[in-house]
Amino acid sequence: MAISTESRTFRQRIIDLPVGRKLFVGFAALTCVLALVIGCLLLTVSRLGAANDHIVGVAADRSQSADHLRFAAAELRAAQQAYVLAGPATRTQFDRAAGQFETALQDLRQSGGDPVARALIQKIATGYQTFLGTDQLIWEALQSGNQVLARNLTLGAESLAFGFMADDASKFAESAEAGRLDAVARFRDTSSDARALGVVLSIVALVVMTLASWAITKLIRDPLHRVQQAAERAAEGDLEAEADVNGDDETGRLARAFNSMLSKLRLREETLLADHRRQETSSKVHRALEMSDDESTALEVVGLTIAEVLPGRSAELLLADNSKSNLEQAVVAGDNPDGPGCPVASPFSCVAVRSGSAVTFASSTALDACPHLRNRGVAPCSAVCVPVTFMGRAIGVIHAVGVEDQVPHVNEIEALSMLSTQAGARIGMLRTMVRTQEQASTDSLTGLINRRTFQTRIRALRRNNTRFVLVMADIDHFKKVNDTYGHETGDRALKTFCEVAKSSLRETDLMARWGGEEFAFAFRDLDATQARDVIDRIRLELSARLSTSDLPGFTASFGIVAADCCASLEDAVRLADDSLYQAKAQGRNCSVIASTETTIPGTATAQPMVRVTEKLRSNVVGVLASLARDDDPLDR
Repeated sequence: MAISTESRTFRQRIIDLPVGRKLFVGFAALTCVLALVIGCLLLTVSRLGAANDHIVGVAADRSQSADHLRFAAAELRAAQQAYVLAGPATRTQFDRAAGQFETALQDLRQSGGDPVARALIQKIATGYQTFLGTDQLIWEALQSGNQVLARNLTLGAESLAFGFMADDASKFAESAEAGRLDAVARFRDTSSDARALGVVLSIVALVVMTLASWAITKLIRDPLHRVQQAAERAAEGDLEAEADVNGDDETGRLARAFNSMLSKLRLREETLLADHRRQETSSKVHRALEMSDDESTALEVVGLTIAEVLPGRSAELLLADNSKSNLEQAVVAGDNPDGPGCPVASPFSCVAVRSGSAVTFASSTALDACPHLRNRGVAPCSAVCVPVTFMGRAIGVIHAVGVEDQVPHVNEIEALSMLSTQAGARIGMLRTMVRTQEQASTDSLTGLINRRTFQTRIRALRRNNTRFVLVMADIDHFKKVNDTYGHETGDRALKTFCEVAKSSLRETDLMARWGGEEFAFAFRDLDATQARDVIDRIRLELSARLSTSDLPGFTASFGIVAADCCASLEDAVRLADDSLYQAKAQGRNCSVIASTETTIPGTATAQPMVRVTEKLRSNVVGVLASLARDDDPLDR
């Protein structure tokens, strides 16, 4: 295990070397290997050459010494025969030849050789001693004058001894020559082996250099290749591609820088995608809310958006009522049909509303959790609350709960904040529009619809061919009431008249303040007589009410006309106005039904559809009819 760890450490150290140092170390190692191989080769060849030269030299010397010995032996024999035949005077030449032979024999002994060669040299030396012993006898015979004995010894025993010695010398010379030739052959073989060794060493050096080059190249190329592959994948859009390089060299640092760049690109991409999704969601919510014509439709959009933004959580939208002091559940999203059920009573009691921004709570049991999260009778939960505002004023709050310690992600909270902003703006605008429309369509004093709204609704009745009776009413001597008792009393008189009249109307009937002390009624699906009965009941109820109040007594006059018998709305208003003045002319506090016998239905339809402003009619014609004509002259 320790060896494996040390191996990994050594390998990691090699990987961590800088690229330049890797190349330097690699090529230095290759150079050293090559130099070592060449040095070994040269040393081997030199040593082998020297050894072979020595062997060949020794063999050559031995062969030369053997030749010298053989030649010296021949000279020795010739010198002996010469002094035997010529006389003792030639003995000096024999001694010189004997000295040369002994020198050659000594050189031969020093040349060494194998045991066979040494034995042969010893035999030659023994034969030489025998030769010298016989020569001594020959010399003594010559000194005694016995030349016959000397010649016989020379031709007999001396010749035999010399023959043996000469044969041995010749054999040794031949053996030495054979040894020399064998040394030369071995030298040639050794040179061939040296060349083969050089080739082998060269091949080994090349293989080692190739393997070293491959290893160095692999150490440099593989990390670069992995970086290249990661870069190509990243260029194709795969930002999850990372260079798998573990090292501290230039390539490793390049890979880490590349991976860091990809990490930042992924973070940037996630941010851009989140922004895009947020903007897309915001655009969808904006378009959906823009298409919401009423508050209920807008609330439905809010509920769908909450369910999409916070899947798996129970959520609700609490909105302030008209008093702006109470919060009521308006929308529920999630699996729980009753919603989280936040018990907060007023906007000011909500922590998110007071802080003016989104707040989160990891656990409803925490010390700093919202008090309204506790004691709900449910398991501990996490929560997020986002205030809903309109023009800087809180109109509600989005409240969602989930699993304990799992608060919504920051993107979800941002989406809720976006929703709360847009929902608050749209709901606030819709409520403002409703209030504006109510103010535009109703009378601020009596709460009745105004003349414009009344005209719009009865025009709709005429377009739908709905039968109705139009009634114009005017409070009698109302100016005297104002002048005598003051405008406040006059206003109370108007309100009292409206309360009495509305109590006698059906839900389908219409009543409007036409202007000042003048009022208009529309009774659906009644004829003029039935409408007069309702008017009479109103007059009686008004008289009864005034008898028990502190208001001064007053009455009202009414003009009645069946609108479906008139050619146009203008004609109906004119006839009702004329009937009203007839009622006043008859003593007031009564109602008159207009006669429609002289009205020719359809005559007004031939008039061109052009609106021309005219002067108001005189009081004889009627102010109400002139106003109706100016507002809707072409309605048929």
